[in-house]
Amino acid sequence: MSAETKELKASTGIQGLDKMLKGGLIPGRPYVLSGSVGSGRTTLAVQFLQQGVRQGERALLVAIDEPPAEIRENVRYLGWDVGKIRILDVHPTARAYSRKVAMVEIAAQRSVGSLREAKDDAKADAMKLASPDLSVQSLQLMLRQELQETRYSRVVIDSLTTLKRLSGEADIDMGMMSLLRFLSESNLTCLLVTDVPDFTSVEPEIFISRGEIRLHRIMTGTKIERCVTIEKMRGSSHDTIPRPLTIAKEGVQVNAGKKVPKAALAMLQGIPGSLR
Repeated sequence: MSAETKELKASTGIQGLDKMLKGGLIPGRPYVLSGSVGSGRTTLAVQFLQQGVRQGERALLVAIDEPPAEIRENVRYLGWDVGKIRILDVHPTARAYSRKVAMVEIAAQRSVGSLREAKDDAKADAMKLASPDLSVQSLQLMLRQELQETRYSRVVIDSLTTLKRLSGEADIDMGMMSLLRFLSESNLTCLLVTDVPDFTSVEPEIFISRGEIRLHRIMTGTKIERCVTIEKMRGSSHDTIPRPLTIAKEGVQVNAGKKVPKAALAMLQGIPGSLR
């Protein structure tokens, strides 16, 4: 790889993962970050945003799964200064808008602040039984308005899985295709957090995204093994070998020079859709 090509890559903030990606991600493209619960997806995603902040970029976290305060507490032990990461809390319980409110009005009711300022919201907790009112279309409108006011270069949406479950749209696949097209046209380097895709169907975000980084959490005997695979990466060479992953005090770490244990590799090879 030439020095010029390497300079065009966006660092993930994880040295070993950057090595697997031959320098990092190609900027301005949407990528899927998939994995099971507890695999380290949110930690890696925040690490990716934090790296952008270190480089003087503007970073936005779209929170759907977890309340901002909870995300902040989860990463506080890493010692990161997350104050410059902006957060867009779009979960329906964070706002009391009605189903009858127009899409443009919904977009105006977004809640944006810094991750450092995030705190528990008793009112939001009391609204957890409210009917979901979030769709792929309304999220796209909220993002469009936010981008008109602030030029971000890195965005994380956590998670697409919950977004799709909450959305009442009839043609969810078309909505996802539109969202990914919008993110790409907006020149955003974006990580789209999802569950491991169902190998029996083709999820549009997996098919359309420019790449997929998959985190694995495997039980071998009485031990949990973690590893990462690059399932695909368009326009760039990449490491095709599963590499060990750990979650340490410094955050997610990847050992790009080591192979996963044979027992974990055997388990991984038996998982449908992996190592394809």
